[in-house]
Amino acid sequence: MRQAQPLKTEGAGPDGAPNIVMVMTDQHAARVMGCAGDEFARTPVLDKLAKQGTRFENCYCPSPLCVPSRMAFLTGLEPHESGVLSNDDYLPSDVPTIAHSLAGAGYDCHLVGRMHFYGPDQLHGFTNRPIGDIGASFPGGSPPDIGPLTKGRGNRGPELEFSGAGETSYQAYDHAVMKEAEATLAHLQRQRAETGRPFFLLISLFCPHPPYIARRADYDAFDGRLPGPMVSRPDSDHPAIAAWRDAGRTDGVSPIAVAASRAAYYGLVQMVDRLCQGIFDMTEDCKNTVTIYTSDHGECLGERGLWWKSVMYDESAKVPLIIRGTAFEPGKQDRRIVSLFDLSATMLSLGDASPLPGHNGQDLRRQETWPDEVISSYYGGLMNIKLADLRHRMIRKSQYKLMWFDGYRPQLFDLDKDPQELTDLSGDTDHLDILSDLSEQLLRGWDPALIAQLQALKGQRSALIRQWVRVTQPAEPYRWIDPRIDRNAYE
Repeated sequence: MRQAQPLKTEGAGPDGAPNIVMVMTDQHAARVMGCAGDEFARTPVLDKLAKQGTRFENCYCPSPLCVPSRMAFLTGLEPHESGVLSNDDYLPSDVPTIAHSLAGAGYDCHLVGRMHFYGPDQLHGFTNRPIGDIGASFPGGSPPDIGPLTKGRGNRGPELEFSGAGETSYQAYDHAVMKEAEATLAHLQRQRAETGRPFFLLISLFCPHPPYIARRADYDAFDGRLPGPMVSRPDSDHPAIAAWRDAGRTDGVSPIAVAASRAAYYGLVQMVDRLCQGIFDMTEDCKNTVTIYTSDHGECLGERGLWWKSVMYDESAKVPLIIRGTAFEPGKQDRRIVSLFDLSATMLSLGDASPLPGHNGQDLRRQETWPDEVISSYYGGLMNIKLADLRHRMIRKSQYKLMWFDGYRPQLFDLDKDPQELTDLSGDTDHLDILSDLSEQLLRGWDPALIAQLQALKGQRSALIRQWVRVTQPAEPYRWIDPRIDRNAYE
């Protein structure tokens, strides 16, 4: 795949290197922002950040699933390269991350909040993590206790019937993370002024990840005010999507649940936007600070009758990306095809840090000869969706997107002419050369038969780890536990 090409940073070294402050959310669809053209979204804080910085319109995740996408961003490695294929997989501690590299270049690296690390290593190169994940530290561990709202948590259609207004521990977690992040940032800013040492602060929230339950004020801001999904359920599906739809039991979702889920999701985005204001205000006047907002993957939110993530349609595979800093033009909308790989490569280059071995990204400041292509992969493993292991890969190159399915026919879309991805061109004789070229590029260095063997082995390992977790209940010293479980209630 693409290999990182670092640029030399002006004033390189700890004294001249910029601070890097990044907010990563979970499951924020790129399109659900005012600055992205959504007239219903209420995101004034993100809209302001976009005016002050550059918004990348076509940023894709490395995998439309939490753990593989986050580990790919941190390491620059595709899921099959790092071995993190699903939400059950550990990142090996000997695989270096951007935190290792930036710390090696003199940065003070702090992580506050969610990163979905599994296993005993909950730092992976960060020197400090005052608040860890809200979820389990090991696969098979107990999920957060959200009491009566538990019936609304999950990845199947019936859970959507319990979407609505309420308070959850997930919302409380995000408030706690941001409070701690602001205190951490203030400390790091004082330290920079006193010692000159640059810092990398990664702040990660749980929301707007489901359950689709938002606090009353946020929910009411959108209840009855949103249109339905723009793309209706197709009369016939690609067989892989049909299997996904059946496993997710999404065909029986009631119109009331669709409306409630969408209103709650927009409400959670509004909450996230509001929470970001303090951090973005604290970095606004810092000429030596680069501020970043992004997410790990998108959200279908009822488009095509699909929900959550795990598909390669843009609703699921695209993520927001906004960068504010001296190297990024204010108010610019960058339309290049980029990915979270490119974001982490850029961060390393900004810090004059060593490139990570095998990194699949490019510095976003490099304008000439941009390849305009991304690759994303999905192997299955979403919570309570039960399907056989998948080997599903996507390449977006310029206007074309090819979706390749092991065991099924591919799909090809021209996103310039068909932005909603409704017309499959894979059987069109006028596009055979494009299909062939993209297929050859997508399969280069990626062997689905070998990956299937790896998945079988990892499945056996995961089963043993899960049994060990159930029996021993290992300690989780970094995990955040809600001190007020009683807060979980519908409003």
